[in-house]
Amino acid sequence: MKVLALTATLFAGLAAFALAPATAQVEAGGDSNAMAGQAAYNAGDFATARAKYEVGCFTENNSAACTNLGAMATKGEGGAADLTTARRAYKIGCTKGQAEACENYGSMLINGRGGAKDYAGAITPLSTACDASFATSCYDLGATYYFGRVGSGPDYAKAREYFTKACPGQAADGCYALAILQRDGGGGPVDAAGAAKSFKLSCEAGKSDGCLDYGVAQYNGAGIPQDLAGARSSFAQACNTGNAGACMNAGMMARDGQGGAADPAAAKRLFGLGCKLGIQDGCTMAAQIGG
Repeated sequence: MKVLALTATLFAGLAAFALAPATAQVEAGGDSNAMAGQAAYNAGDFATARAKYEVGCFTENNSAACTNLGAMATKGEGGAADLTTARRAYKIGCTKGQAEACENYGSMLINGRGGAKDYAGAITPLSTACDASFATSCYDLGATYYFGRVGSGPDYAKAREYFTKACPGQAADGCYALAILQRDGGGGPVDAAGAAKSFKLSCEAGKSDGCLDYGVAQYNGAGIPQDLAGARSSFAQACNTGNAGACMNAGMMARDGQGGAADPAAAKRLFGLGCKLGIQDGCTMAAQIGG
């Protein structure tokens, strides 16, 4: 039996996986307005907190005040949402060394939030945040280099470097992106064992394609001992989240009794799901099973 392994085109839609940072608050201290803003925020007086943070950021250049103002302006706490102000505040906070501000500022630059997109300008803040172990920023750097959004074209070696730093912190997408490069030798040597591990981490974090590709690795014994029962389970898990190729793979294994007992009824159902999800062969293969 040939496993279909109908994975999407390499990294199709990767940029859409990048998650906006959580815009978390940090503990403010030092200058009086930053401390007053923190006290007001803790008391639930968001309007006063935001006003104090504005002074603390734009007048006193307090990095924590800027980071917290950025979070409040992004979320619309203590006033209307204002991404332009948030971006300005995060920029100041980042230049003062606040890694949380760099994470958010870099994200806003590459996503065009609060102003124009600026991939080149995002490299420094994202690098600062990545070096401080913010996995989202490491992932965003990896995607930037993978797609060649800076420099003269794609740089798979740098992409692989940053995806490695993103995994397992950004497990679903960072580990999946890393696994593809490890499997295919992008930006470095082929590493089948590393790819299988990364696909597994991505699968465990809930990424459907991670489960599909981990199942392929299990089925083929690519970098890990062959595990047909595990492959069948991984394909079924991915199918349950609407992955058409995984439904087909699970259906063929159920039909042929690989990785467990033959189960024609399950195979028919799985092929039918593949059909509904757009694979024409699923319609034909479901019809070929009686009952």
